[in-house]
Amino acid sequence: MLKRKMYRMLEAWKRDPKKKVLLLTGARQTGKTFIVREFARNNYNDFLEVNFLENEDDGRLLAGAIGASELVSRLSLIAGHALKPGTLVFLDEVQHLGREIVTLSKFLLDDGRFDLVLSGSLLGIALEGVTSFPVGYARVLRMFPLDFEEFCWATGVPDSVLAKIREHYQSKEPLDRSLHDRMTTMYRHYIAVGGMPEAVQKFVDNKRDLGAARETDGDIAEQYRYDITQYADKRKLPILAIFDNIPAQLAKENKRFVMKTIRQGTTYDRLKDDFFWLTKAGVALPTYLASEPKYPLLRTKVKEKFKLYSSDCGVLLAQYPPAAAMKVVSGNGDANFGAVYENVVAQEIAAAGFPLYYYHNNRKGELDFLLETGEGCVLPVEVKSGKDYKLHTALNNLLQTEEYGIRHAYVFSEHNVSVEQRAGKPVYYLPLYMTMCLVMEKGGNLKGAMLDEVSFADWDDGRA
Repeated sequence: MLKRKMYRMLEAWKRDPKKKVLLLTGARQTGKTFIVREFARNNYNDFLEVNFLENEDDGRLLAGAIGASELVSRLSLIAGHALKPGTLVFLDEVQHLGREIVTLSKFLLDDGRFDLVLSGSLLGIALEGVTSFPVGYARVLRMFPLDFEEFCWATGVPDSVLAKIREHYQSKEPLDRSLHDRMTTMYRHYIAVGGMPEAVQKFVDNKRDLGAARETDGDIAEQYRYDITQYADKRKLPILAIFDNIPAQLAKENKRFVMKTIRQGTTYDRLKDDFFWLTKAGVALPTYLASEPKYPLLRTKVKEKFKLYSSDCGVLLAQYPPAAAMKVVSGNGDANFGAVYENVVAQEIAAAGFPLYYYHNNRKGELDFLLETGEGCVLPVEVKSGKDYKLHTALNNLLQTEEYGIRHAYVFSEHNVSVEQRAGKPVYYLPLYMTMCLVMEKGGNLKGAMLDEVSFADWDDGRA
């Protein structure tokens, strides 16, 4: 079983005395169904799962219920026995039931005897109303692909090693050269494999076979295309064109999505619903322009100008020729691979719970990402794939502008930790694998799993 952070969130939901309906969203194949089943197996004596994609008759049966007692009776009929109080009821692929799921969920919540989890793919598209439960009825959690820390858990990196990385992230001291090199190699593998559970499992089960993982990622990209053709109705052609254009758009020097690449003369207003479709499906991560790097960034958000990243770097890389993945894994990627490195950092930022913003100004230049810290400050983040990682004119310009109030900045690359002053302010150069620590900037305390007794010397990273 792949260890996921979502499991802890499910445990916290179960402990809540004022428990709501839990709505678990996220892109297809991110592991939603598996994590709920595993959670139920370990935390409940009784569990009922109804999948509305596999059992359409069950959906029609439940949709006809007109009250809580009738709904419980019909659920008991599906289960084949009376439902015991405390049962976890899991309704999966609820997008196939329609908006009736809101009413049915309220019935069960008001009944009070059962815990209820709803999940499914394309919820934001097929059920726009499903995320608009009356206040107090639902808690919404989003499932992302595995982040880098979860990937490390899956591949056997000891928790003690991850703890050391967090310590050095806080102290801003360089790591031991050997550890740094091994973690850099691990991060390259993560870029190539991505965080889709099936791809990661293939990578682990097949003794780190990158080919098997790439094949799985390619299959997932095709599944996304199929979903678009099946569920996007009359808008499937422009949505498919946008999806297929993501790799090419990111490969440009200016990565902002250009509308005319979809259709000459078109505008954002004509395509905004199509971009919204991909975003709500969890397939794409839009990163919006903030015209001024000052808190709060939402104040100067420009919704018409954005970069569109893939929700998973492995799926993205599977859409490039195989040579691209080979160069990333071998460490021969240069500045032309900046899009891939930016994509994986966008994933980490999104998974950490930050809204995605970037900055561009014709005079000052462009910054890859802007983060809002728990202290109410703006933290500029640059991503560098080449050897000139300490050249960053736009970042220097922002640090020199006192009215922005920026205290320091981060530059992520494959190089070890170091620090230099720009305009009298520190710029911290951090290795890419430390992106897993960005959640600490929210003001929380990033603690992985409990530290085990495995030492760095005992860690088998598969390089033998």
